[in-house]
Amino acid sequence: MPILVLPWVDISYPIHLLFMIKSVITLLFAFGTIAVFAQAQTNISGHINGEISSKSIVADTIFFTHGPLDDKYYTNGLASSPLKANHYIIDNNLPYPQMYKIYFASDKNILVWRKGLYFVDATTTSIQTNYLADNCSLVNGITAGEYQNRFIPFATKGVPYDCKSEYLSDLFYNNDYKVDSLLLKYVPQNRSSYVALWLLAGRFSSFGQSALRQQTLVEFSAEIKSGRLWKTLDEDFKNSKIKENETFPQIDLKTLDLIATKLVLPKAKYTLIDFWFARCRPCLDTIPALKKLYAGYQHKGFEIVSISVDETVNVPIWQRRVKEHGLTWPQYLEENNFRINELGIKSFPTFILLNSDGKVIWKDFDLDDLDVFLKKNM
Repeated sequence: MPILVLPWVDISYPIHLLFMIKSVITLLFAFGTIAVFAQAQTNISGHINGEISSKSIVADTIFFTHGPLDDKYYTNGLASSPLKANHYIIDNNLPYPQMYKIYFASDKNILVWRKGLYFVDATTTSIQTNYLADNCSLVNGITAGEYQNRFIPFATKGVPYDCKSEYLSDLFYNNDYKVDSLLLKYVPQNRSSYVALWLLAGRFSSFGQSALRQQTLVEFSAEIKSGRLWKTLDEDFKNSKIKENETFPQIDLKTLDLIATKLVLPKAKYTLIDFWFARCRPCLDTIPALKKLYAGYQHKGFEIVSISVDETVNVPIWQRRVKEHGLTWPQYLEENNFRINELGIKSFPTFILLNSDGKVIWKDFDLDDLDVFLKKNM
């Protein structure tokens, strides 16, 4: 703190003047304290000291990745650093808090990225990565502190949290609507939370627009809404082609015989849109359940429309799969994923339920949930 030099004060000064001088000293001291505190909160070195725990590493490279999120949400992001004797240094010039995943060069052909979430901001000076339990890694700084001390207790309320369980990291890649309900409850209590905003961006990137996610986006503070991340995410929500409570878009497709056509929705009380592709193992695993639902509810007004996103080279495999599995409902092809990013379909299979007017009434569910819904409503 700078030294404050004051003129000698004669005790013969009027008493009110002495009080005035005392007030000035107090005020200047307070400003100095604030300045020192502000410096302590900012990473003035411009870099982060990283350390790897739980495994001895002679040499490797650590990479900070966006994971499934689009590059456009990031700016001046972290990149990579050589790793020597369990230590590394990486530049930190982040203009706003950002969320990362990591992986190592030695993870190639084993992992795309590790599961832990790293919230890094301008106040972050150190990261300790637990090599064997990534969710147990420690990041300092304001945003990481919120994640550890406020968000995790909120999200795991009533459930003992063990960072080695990967419970929390798996939770946000689950399409259960309860996860969105959790965020919607958290944000009004923490309206300037970059933690919640990044998790919402991750939900949108993985599963697209939903009414709950749209409602959560609106709840953030004016300060957050003035920032790049919120504005980019808001624009993506507005540009979503498939939105809850709105009509499913009429898109150009091909039939099973590769004839160009437009999507024709069947006349039904409820129609399930199924996005899949021929080499998608999880998609193929759902076929028995789809056939069971179709057999059980078609006569009551339930229909299915499947849209494959196969590349041209795999189209014959798609046609063969349809015949092998005896899929009797309408089959369409969106060749080479041409419009899938535009439609916001990021995972497969993706199921979307429409009402008799062709409006989207439900997204992000599994077929067991759909069976319960159909039993109740048909």
